[in-house]
Amino acid sequence: EDACHVCLVFNCKGMIPCSRPSACPPWPPPEPLLQPGAVGSTSSPWSFLDLTSPIRSQILFNLVGDLLCYSGANEVNIQLSIVRSTCRELRDQIDEECLTFNYDDNCGLGGNARDRDEIILLNDWIKRHPRLKYFECMIRNAAKFRVMLEELQLPANTRCSFVFEFKVSSHEVEQLLRRFCVRKLSVMPEEEKEVSGGYPNRPLTWKVTPSLQVLCLRSCSEEIVKSFFSVSPKLRRLQVVDSKIQSIPSNISQNLTSLSLTGITNLPDEQLSKLLMACQNLRSLYIAKCHISHISFALPQLELLSVTHCRQLTDQCATEILSPANNPCLRFVDLSECRSLTAPTVEHPELEVAWLMNCPQLTGQAVSAMFRACTSLTAVNLVQSSIENALLASSSLRTLELTTSQKLADGAVTQLLENCPNLSFLDVGHCCQLVEPRLAHPILETILLSFC
Repeated sequence: EDACHVCLVFNCKGMIPCSRPSACPPWPPPEPLLQPGAVGSTSSPWSFLDLTSPIRSQILFNLVGDLLCYSGANEVNIQLSIVRSTCRELRDQIDEECLTFNYDDNCGLGGNARDRDEIILLNDWIKRHPRLKYFECMIRNAAKFRVMLEELQLPANTRCSFVFEFKVSSHEVEQLLRRFCVRKLSVMPEEEKEVSGGYPNRPLTWKVTPSLQVLCLRSCSEEIVKSFFSVSPKLRRLQVVDSKIQSIPSNISQNLTSLSLTGITNLPDEQLSKLLMACQNLRSLYIAKCHISHISFALPQLELLSVTHCRQLTDQCATEILSPANNPCLRFVDLSECRSLTAPTVEHPELEVAWLMNCPQLTGQAVSAMFRACTSLTAVNLVQSSIENALLASSSLRTLELTTSQKLADGAVTQLLENCPNLSFLDVGHCCQLVEPRLAHPILETILLSFC
């Protein structure tokens, strides 16, 4: 009772002053909340990163809770990997959402100002974000882009993403890659012969750009594609749209994990197969609106395969690329709008999702065989199919869409509800032949019967 250790005590009604304030020792000076030299220590606003380590640790502890607590000195915290994973995801999300500056040249940043004045104003805005990590830019105005090439100022090592909605000359692409650390690029390169003035025709000699990881090329020539391959050794994702390619580039990146080819009509099946076999690290492959009939490839890490709107695709080709011997890790398949398919063999034990929309010639026997052989299926889309009395039985299936399957009979619906015990969603809308199917299921949550 000789000394009070606190000057205020709490009760249910609030704070009560100490009865002996003269006996209370003086409070020690408060610890600083901000680090010396922090951005917020001299001016506002300040950020979480400016706080001292103990304060940040306390906040982190409150975020992840008991995952950081140990019950014994020799305990092996089995949750530590979860904490690390959560922290990494939080860091990446903060970087992407809070440390990214987005600019659209139609946003009206400068009002009616000239292009140069708007870029100068943009520089002023960027200076307010000293920790900027990412700069994402959508450009529709060629004149403004040329001013940006000369005037834009970014913090060192800022990783950039550029999307162009007009044709860009190879010289301007070269200047862009030289001035900025470009991580993502979506561009319509202009052929040198199309350039009307400003830069002379000359061979493409670009600087190697190790930062470029994501690339989308639209309406470009084979020479442009090869040029990008030669300067992008760490390219991870590539999309080529409506471009003229007739042979396989010999210098394709071995780090590619995602490849998308849309509207590539000049590339022969043999060259496309050779291209795919050169990308042994692919995890996702998208092919759409390409003139292919029989391609073959074996990719040990491929998980997602989408071959859509390829109306010349044969049953034999589909059977081979869906074989577990060729692509053992396949989990998602989309063969929508491949209208020539009739009876491909789909027997992949790891397959979880199958989209076969608008394949009107697909037989009921082929669909039944797929359900029997693919024991891991959880979701199937058979919109606008021609199946009538196919037996659809799967213990793992949860979602099934049969919309506009206009030959579907009552018996097929009754049987699938009896043979799919874990089904939770069923869509049989616009199936005009349905009259009185037996709609009984213990756990079905949603069934759509519109226009039946």
